[in-house]
This record gives sequence, structure tokens and C-alpha cells, in this order.
Amino acid sequence: MSFKDVCIQWGYWATPRLGTEYPSLSVSIPVPPVMKSKRVVPIKDELAMEIDRCVCVMKKVTPELYDLFMATYAYRLPVYDLRNKYKVVTQRGILTRFGVSKAHYFNLMRVAETSLKLMLSQNQCIMLA
Repeated sequence: MSFKDVCIQWGYWATPRLGTEYPSLSVSIPVPPVMKSKRVVPIKDELAMEIDRCVCVMKKVTPELYDLFMATYAYRLPVYDLRNKYKVVTQRGILTRFGVSKAHYFNLMRVAETSLKLMLSQNQCIMLA
């Protein structure tokens, strides 16, 4: 299982399921809009709480990375704008919402994921610039 899969699983763990499960432990994460549900194998609570702790550190150190990480994994927003059959934007994507280029977005996500891996493995705050 890749670290990206672990982040996806953490995103499902970190968001409440609109009353169908226990609410999120993180009060900083608001309820996302209802989205298509995918079957995700849950991660252990200990790992999820450790990732949550690291994400809170990320929020303090680099808010831009935190916002992109949350939009990607907790809110599960699309990267690109979604359009209907009339080519009208129905949901703005991350690139439009944050005003970043595709290359810059993927570079920042790589930095966020690498920083989280380092924090989890070293058990200390390590944020890459």
C-alpha cells in the first residue's frame, strides 16, 4: 500500500459521515459536501491520530500545504473543474480555487506527502520548504 493510499484512508477517517459514524476527532475539519462514496479499507485509529497530529503541525508551519492537503484528501475536491454536458462549471477544482498551476499543485502535494512521511518516521516536526 502506498503512502498516497494511506492519505486517502486518513481523509475518510478524518471526516464525519453525516451521522452514520462517529464524528471526526479533529475539530478543525468542517463537514464536506456529500460526495460519491468509495469503498476504502479503514486504517487503524492510532495511525490516523498520528497523521492527524502531523497535519496539525503542517497547518501551523505551512498553511498553504495544509489547505491543499485537506482539499485533496479530507474534502476530496477534484483537481480540475467539473463541467456538465453544456460545459458549464458545476464544481470548481483545486487549481481554480487556489489559483495554482497543475505543476505547482503536484509539486506542493509531493512536498506535503514527503513531509508527513518524514514526520511520521522520525516522530518530530520536519517540514520541507
